[in-house]
Amino acid sequence: MQYPAAYIEYMAHFHGSRDWFECHEIMEEYWKEESSEVRKRQWLALVQIAVGLYHERRGNVKGALKMFSSALEHAEFIDWGAIGLNGETLKKELKDRKVWLMDSQMGTDCVPDYSEWNFPIEDPILIDLCTRFCTQKGWGWCTKGSHQDAAIRDRHLLRDRTDVIEARQQAYEIRKQERRG
Repeated sequence: MQYPAAYIEYMAHFHGSRDWFECHEIMEEYWKEESSEVRKRQWLALVQIAVGLYHERRGNVKGALKMFSSALEHAEFIDWGAIGLNGETLKKELKDRKVWLMDSQMGTDCVPDYSEWNFPIEDPILIDLCTRFCTQKGWGWCTKGSHQDAAIRDRHLLRDRTDVIEARQQAYEIRKQERRG
């Protein structure tokens, strides 16, 4: 089976570096370029899962639940086997994670203990491609303890957003010019 390079990179980060923010960045860019509505849905669900885990790891249970709920809505319509995953297991584990988070919040403001999550990969070729990517980067596979790494946990606070700010400013200037005629 042929997998897009962005998907392999996403999965390697997901199970190797555990950098959910980077997973989101990789797959969001790929999702925006996708022309097939069917595949767009699967890439969007992957973005939402990574964002949900990022929120969860930072203690934002409300944000995590919102992302997991949205990913689950898409998950029902995705052929997960086409991208090497066991769809039934994925949906069950995502539902279980959502219930676990909701139960942990009942009557408290307590954030549950964080635990890593792995995709149920069925295709040994996909595992091989991803583990090779991880090896090249010096990462382990299905590592634990990413919540203790502030550089990964707080990635959105530490990144350089100069290009994003400049792009927004340029778009604003263009809109302003268009309004003037």
